Amino acid sequence: MATIGLLDTTALLDTSKVGAEAAKALEKAWADAKAQPEDKKRELLAQLEQRRAALRQQLIDRARPVIAELAKKKALHVVLERGAVVWSTGEDLTAEVIAGVDAGGPLKV
Repeated sequence: MATIGLLDTTALLDTSKVGAEAAKALEKAWADAKAQPEDKKRELLAQLEQRRAALRQQLIDRARPVIAELAKKKALHVVLERGAVVWSTGEDLTAEVIAGVDAGGPLKV
């Protein structure tokens, strides 16, 4: 029988220190762009969306080795996204993954 770990990636992205700091930087950039003409705002919004996607990927990439290390340490056979699971007695790894990701310092915004 497989031993299961669970990870809430939304919490990882939204509540990790590095994720929240990256989001604040993007929010500030958007607030600064609001004074621009409408066509410029659309261009800046597209650029900000690309930066947002890159930051999300950077955060997930940083989390992968943390998840792998925890899975090995806890002898887990699989780690699933919490939102994709209807019911489980699996161990929630979210807080430990967030701590490991935050230990890596800020993302490159």
